[in-house]
Amino acid sequence: MAMADFNMSELGVFIGICSSAFVGVIIASQKSKCSKIGCCGCMIERDVAAVIAEEKLQMTGKTGLTPKPKEKEIKLELTEPEPETSPEI
Repeated sequence: MAMADFNMSELGVFIGICSSAFVGVIIASQKSKCSKIGCCGCMIERDVAAVIAEEKLQMTGKTGLTPKPKEKEIKLELTEPEPETSPEI
């Protein structure tokens, strides 16, 4: 098969399909929660916690990473008051 056997529309369809497949692989790797991704001799290492925090921030407006102040412990035990002693007259 020589280049003359293809017309421009067929070549455009072929390039479109190849580029769509490439973009699909890139999007799948971007959405994955893997910390190390290797493909075709390339190795990518990324911080997954930062990606998850960014997604939470976009969805809820909060990352959930801010330390919360400790709540005071509520004392639920009841104590009886001391009986009052009346002064003797």
